[in-house]
Amino acid sequence: MSFFIHSGSTSLCRFSAAELDAREFRLSQAIEHGMMLSAMVVPETNSSSNAADAGRPALWHILIAFGIVYVGYGLNFLAVKIGVESMPAFLFAASHIFCAGVLLIAWQSCTRGHALLPIAGIKRAAVGAFFLFVGGVGLVTQGEKLGVPSGVAAIIKASVPLWVAVLESLRPRGERVSLLMSAGLLLGAAGVAAIVLPRLAASSADAMPTGILLLVLSAFLFAIGSIFVRHWPPSDSPVTGAGWMMIFGGVLLMALGLSFGEASQIQASDFTSRTLGAFAFLLFFHSLAAFTAMNWLLRHLPASVVTTKFYVSPAVALLAGSVVLGEKITLPVIASLTLILVGVGIVLWGASRKKGKLPLKPNDADELET
Repeated sequence: MSFFIHSGSTSLCRFSAAELDAREFRLSQAIEHGMMLSAMVVPETNSSSNAADAGRPALWHILIAFGIVYVGYGLNFLAVKIGVESMPAFLFAASHIFCAGVLLIAWQSCTRGHALLPIAGIKRAAVGAFFLFVGGVGLVTQGEKLGVPSGVAAIIKASVPLWVAVLESLRPRGERVSLLMSAGLLLGAAGVAAIVLPRLAASSADAMPTGILLLVLSAFLFAIGSIFVRHWPPSDSPVTGAGWMMIFGGVLLMALGLSFGEASQIQASDFTSRTLGAFAFLLFFHSLAAFTAMNWLLRHLPASVVTTKFYVSPAVALLAGSVVLGEKITLPVIASLTLILVGVGIVLWGASRKKGKLPLKPNDADELET
């Protein structure tokens, strides 16, 4: 549930206009983008933002940034699980997503002087918010509320890049999946099936069909949102676009929670120290600190190095759930995680071997509105 956060996931990949026109712009960017909530690929005319042009930071700065990213993105599923122990799912998700968005927009307003969107940007932000935050975050939160262990939720969400690869291949003018990538997709699908199917059987001791289906649907919707935002970003500023999507996502989740009567489920006694701690972690550490650290790393290091986060975080989530909540780590669970991550690795490798097609020109996004 990579919400930028967590959501969210959202690490913003920034490429210059020249890089966007280069043949090396391949499907791997789309897949890597789908592995982080904050992975929005947008045109950037200022070439000084490129990793190649940035000064080389000290090693200890890099290590601290990776530590923040690994912890922030690895423990978010645990924080969500703790938060929904006493709070309703959609309103809890809405609270930290909306607050994070407000803080990001306030920061943009103070540092850039403005953070408004044009009408087209507002429409795109609303669409992106639905898929990334209502689907990608809200459904994960509800799935964990219904009993899905945080480690299992993290493993299912790790399948997002596989969905991105499939959906990108189906998109008009999208990249087609090679034979090597198909092998990776099959491995990843086997891993998802191994962890999902036993929990759909009513006879299973770990049966939680509704929650599991919500997690699978969440990964699918998040992949759609990732592709949409990559090709039709709400703003030329990644932080502004992310902030507004989080605000819209928070509002949509709040409306969803109120429509399900969640407000009446909240009591003063529900605001425990564990719940408030989970909220603070998701807001400040996961949504803001990890989000900032991921963006900083992407400006200074190759994306192939930074994307180690996508392999480490599910393992961190699995271990944290076991240590803190006593969730069982069984051999089938480890096997499922291994299959998914190996499949993702093969898909990324296969994408990097393909010669990329020319990407969409900036004005191609206008086709969405016709």
